[in-house]
Amino acid sequence: MYAIIAFIPIVLVIVLMTVFNIKAKRAIPGAWLVCCALAFIFWQMSFGGLLKQTVVGFLESVSVLLIIFGAVLIMNTLSESGAMDSIKGMFRGVTPDARVQAVIVGFLFGAFIEGAAGFGTPAALVGPMMVSLGFDPVAATVFALIYNSVPVSFGACGTPTNTAITIVSDSLAQNGLVKETFASDITFYSALLLALCTFLVHVVVIFIQVFVFSTDPQKRKMKYVLNMIPFLIYVTLLFDGIYLAIARFVGPELVSLGASAISMVVVIATSKKGFLIPKDKWEFSERVYEKAKDDSFTPKLIRKLRESLEKRFEKAYAKMDIEIDVINKEKDKEIEKILADESLQMKELDKELNDYWKQQSLIKRLKRKDFLLGVPILRAWIPYIMIGLCLALTRVVSSLKPDSWAGKLKNIKLTIPDGNGGTFWSFAFLWNPGVLFIIIALLSILILRMRKVYVKKAWLKSLDQVRGAAIPLLFGVSMVYVLRNSANDAVQVTYLMNDKTAGLGSMLTMMADGLGYLFKDIYMWVAPLVGVTGSFISGSNTVSNTLFSGLQFETATLIGLPQVIILALQNTGGAIGNMICVNNVVSACATTNISGKEGRIIRLNIVPCLLLSILLSIVATIICKIVF
Repeated sequence: MYAIIAFIPIVLVIVLMTVFNIKAKRAIPGAWLVCCALAFIFWQMSFGGLLKQTVVGFLESVSVLLIIFGAVLIMNTLSESGAMDSIKGMFRGVTPDARVQAVIVGFLFGAFIEGAAGFGTPAALVGPMMVSLGFDPVAATVFALIYNSVPVSFGACGTPTNTAITIVSDSLAQNGLVKETFASDITFYSALLLALCTFLVHVVVIFIQVFVFSTDPQKRKMKYVLNMIPFLIYVTLLFDGIYLAIARFVGPELVSLGASAISMVVVIATSKKGFLIPKDKWEFSERVYEKAKDDSFTPKLIRKLRESLEKRFEKAYAKMDIEIDVINKEKDKEIEKILADESLQMKELDKELNDYWKQQSLIKRLKRKDFLLGVPILRAWIPYIMIGLCLALTRVVSSLKPDSWAGKLKNIKLTIPDGNGGTFWSFAFLWNPGVLFIIIALLSILILRMRKVYVKKAWLKSLDQVRGAAIPLLFGVSMVYVLRNSANDAVQVTYLMNDKTAGLGSMLTMMADGLGYLFKDIYMWVAPLVGVTGSFISGSNTVSNTLFSGLQFETATLIGLPQVIILALQNTGGAIGNMICVNNVVSACATTNISGKEGRIIRLNIVPCLLLSILLSIVATIICKIVF
């Protein structure tokens, strides 16, 4: 009975969001309120205990919210300054092959944006970029969402993974586990599970591109999938190698950001040289709409007359095409000449401007308001380069030398005492990536020479975006703290897993007891689906981990499965659930101007999502047999 009662808040969240289409910012606070009521009535928690766990949950959310704000602020700063337009332009000249463009823009650049910002930003940004490259809007949306899976567990500098670690941190000590070791292991195993999915993700996207979105029967052939295999293997090995190395030796913050940045530079450089690029190019053609004809009841004379007229029109059109081709060739020559002249003039003007600014004082150069000719590509990348270098430097140095300046950053904390000589809450603010993001965002104002109006717009936009994520996170984490700290030894119950009578466990423990009892022998196959469900209903792997990490950890403990593997399945399941979550789909459709086709997008993406869930379970089972 207690297991069923404990599940009510979780079920309530799912029902409110999926059946009644209520947003997370309303559904999760409602579930928190119900959770508190159940804990008060059935677990006999005091009002003071409920208040304490809620406040601690709110405070623990601060570190996550700071990262979200900083990551989104960097993105909006680049967008408002025009730097993002320069980055977009960089991809247009790589190759005309739409399959290669999908890999470079959809996967590598999407992974970079996920690693830097996360929270639905890649799907909303990459989709329109692919449309501008000539992709079918529905195809661009589908690919952006499917590719936004492998990098998600390490999005926004490792926020989902760090959130999962934070949620189970109290349980680690109770089970004799060292937090630092566990954090390192879950980072690596999450990366390993997702890395082994990378190739399948690539193949699925190319298969859908060729067989679902090709309007030309000549392009709808298996050879256009097969001749991409060498390139896909190359990209997979390159990305996965860096991805796993960073996960093992650096930490969660740089896994997606670092792997995508390095891979993107290498793949773009080699693709321009034609390395492993298929000779048979595949591009999106204009959609051809054929008229439906039904000649069953058409008189023979009318049919002959129609055929005669069609032949005449075809001859006339053929003659017109020849004339049009001649005109177009002459026009193209004129345009090329004009563009060449304009390019030469622009270069001369650019040189004059640079010479002028070199002669000015440093103060005057810093006060320069904007670029007349756009943001140079190297300057556009500087904020992200700074983030990567700073994070890599602090994480690597602190791992190699814990007593160094970088290691000491972890020990500088904002602390609230509990009044009994202990600590109520502490926050290592100098170790939080969000603080670094905000500092770099401020420096970017000078680096990108932004006007005040654009700076203000970027900050207001970022605050508005974070406000939407704040309420679900605040109440979601608080609900988990209530679920986890509601045990009552004064009440005796019989557990389903072992038929033993003991004190009433926390609501989380009772849920785990029920879940373990129902799925004990197949839980390795259930765990990723729990993560998928969390992302589907909340729109975020971070929120999914907030809701279900504690439950997955407790269930693994009761069943006797390795907690780190089950939590990694939760983390990676939440990542692949991103491709079907309603929030991301709606956002991506809006940016590619295909609102109303959300149902089709989800139907196309549900199959890859389930395939990846199965693959995660298979790989996790093999790892358990080999390692544990």
